[in-house]
Amino acid sequence: MTSGQAVAAGRGLASLSAEQFRIVEAVDAQVLDWAARIGAPAERHAELLTVEDLSRVDYFDSFPQLAHRVTPWLDEPGDDELVLTSAACYGAYFSRAGSTVGDRTLLTVRQTCRRREAEYTPLRRQREFQMREVVMIGGRAEVQEFLDEGREAIRAIAASLGAAGEFLVAADPFFKKDDQRLLHQKLFPTKQEFTDASGLAVASVNSHRNFFGERCDIKLADGTHAFTGCVAFGLERWVDTLTRG
Repeated sequence: MTSGQAVAAGRGLASLSAEQFRIVEAVDAQVLDWAARIGAPAERHAELLTVEDLSRVDYFDSFPQLAHRVTPWLDEPGDDELVLTSAACYGAYFSRAGSTVGDRTLLTVRQTCRRREAEYTPLRRQREFQMREVVMIGGRAEVQEFLDEGREAIRAIAASLGAAGEFLVAADPFFKKDDQRLLHQKLFPTKQEFTDASGLAVASVNSHRNFFGERCDIKLADGTHAFTGCVAFGLERWVDTLTRG
């Protein structure tokens, strides 16, 4: 296995060589360094999410094609109500449901995520992959400032690693068609992806407005629902962009 190749082991599954894993850890270390500088401690959340929690945030309406529902080998009632997470940040919101947070609540989390896709390419689009996210829950202005900082952090990390790219607006539908925030998403895009020359998005900056705050009932001290945003890094994708000849 060369540094720029991942060995496929089944549909959408891949193994990393020692060199590839070194690159993953080097990228992750850079993100963790930024997270530490802005005061975002590391958290760990379950990779199994409940159907109830995901339904609360319209997951099966917005992203039905991505879901990996857990099916028990033995038919045990209730076990089939679990789904493997497709993004690292969900646990941060569900774990704070019904709570009050500060205007600038920061954290970082690294998860193994799973997504069902129409097609798979090792390193670039996998059924199972690692995602590092830095997340902020807080006030509108504070979250926007964090996202602006996140764009600069991505540019700085890419430059330090010798990776060229640019930010492009992503067209992923986040809100349901009948949600008034969908219009705001069209006017003010909620997701910007840092994309390399081959068209591969290796990181993204995501604004959820107060969606998770409302659906998970996360409030600020003044009683309003919190805004959230995250800066995400697809770690295997960085291997592809950094080793492609």
